[in-house]
Amino acid sequence: MVNALVRDASLRYRHAGHFPYHFARFKLRRDPVFRIALAAGLIPDGARILDLGCGQGLLAAWLLASQRRHGPAWPAHWHPPPRPRALVGIELTGADVALARAALAGPTEWPIDIVQGDIRAMPDGAGAYDHVVMLDVLHYLDYAGQEAVLRRVRSSLAPHGSVLLRVGDAGAGLQARYSQAVDRTVQWLRARRATPLYCRRAGDWRTLLAGHGFAVREIPLPADAHGANVLMVAQRAAGA
Repeated sequence: MVNALVRDASLRYRHAGHFPYHFARFKLRRDPVFRIALAAGLIPDGARILDLGCGQGLLAAWLLASQRRHGPAWPAHWHPPPRPRALVGIELTGADVALARAALAGPTEWPIDIVQGDIRAMPDGAGAYDHVVMLDVLHYLDYAGQEAVLRRVRSSLAPHGSVLLRVGDAGAGLQARYSQAVDRTVQWLRARRATPLYCRRAGDWRTLLAGHGFAVREIPLPADAHGANVLMVAQRAAGA
């Protein structure tokens, strides 16, 4: 099933050029977070989703592929694929926005809107979203920017809304330094820029999220996943 999903989702980028297509294939096949999000039901069904730092729209393409592949061959131990009510993606890099819009153009099972902008300046949504996704995003922002984004995310979430996020553990030693080098390389390949990284230890990320009104649980990653990454679901706490 994973191979079929990778093929269906990456085909959307075939006419965009060599790099976007092969990047989609590589990322969707090698990064376990996409498979885990489906298998473990980490994205709620019927949710209004906000994908921050959405890149070329891989999450949206993956979810569309899952809807079209759902059937008798769907793995019995996986959750049914979620059908969002709508998905909004925000991405800073104009080239990625153009790729995402082209790949996701045409009739889709739910409304998809890809917006170019800085997530630190996104408008307060006042409960406009049920689920926010931030995969490998926060460490590209300085510490004040991280705080600003989390304040806006919290205010944009409906009561009991949730956040799926992946962060790097700066305390992971050599694995952390390797991960940071990879992040800078990918950033240069995709956006022709490399900005400083503002990393924290895993415990400090959890403290930061708790301080912004989130109850955090960690999602186990497979043994062969990158050791410096931590996958978390942060639930907006009651009254926060």
